[in-house]
Amino acid sequence: MRENFLDELTPNFPPRQIYSYDENVRYTCDRKALMDEVLAGTFEEYVREVEEAKFSYKITADENFCLEVSAEGENWTKTFDYIAEAFDIAEASYRFFIVMPRTLDEGEVLLKAERDLEVDLASRDKHDHCDAQGGKEKVEIIMPPHFTANGVTIKATVYSCTDGSYILSVAHFMPGRAKRRLLDQFHSDPDFAALLAAEYVRQCDTTEFLGIEEEIYQRVYNRVTH
Repeated sequence: MRENFLDELTPNFPPRQIYSYDENVRYTCDRKALMDEVLAGTFEEYVREVEEAKFSYKITADENFCLEVSAEGENWTKTFDYIAEAFDIAEASYRFFIVMPRTLDEGEVLLKAERDLEVDLASRDKHDHCDAQGGKEKVEIIMPPHFTANGVTIKATVYSCTDGSYILSVAHFMPGRAKRRLLDQFHSDPDFAALLAAEYVRQCDTTEFLGIEEEIYQRVYNRVTH
């Protein structure tokens, strides 16, 4: 029984860096929405639940903000003076029980795939794979493409990965210059990844400087999801 479990968590433990891009967007949007509701006097309750993991948390308001967390058959409660504090600790518990184990599992799957799957020369040449020999760094082992969107200067491909997920790889080709890698990101939904691939070609198919990779992705993501 972790009696003081919620006291062990902080807004940065476990670190927010383990969130996926989508989770980080949700975190930022929901946190602002809750603060707006409190300022407007309309906040009553916020609940987040992951049924398959038997995890949930609930924030309710009275004189203070009460956080209730349920996981692994145990329950913890803690009160806070501010909604932002309650939400940050609630999300830290979500990262502890849901995101951190998933991140560790994904890493183990990728490592096992690299150890067990033999990559032939043709595949290595086609997908920029390389051996550890010759001073080159090993990269993710990717199966044949699932979807490809081609423009004049942008090529975006959704690859099927060995763990059942997908990776969206986007490259920018400029005449007389080296290829610029804009994105290599894992996705669980191939259709959503394909939409992003097509939007990259639509928005970025130019020889001009495109900006910072993270900003480009955020712009493309926002166009696809709004």
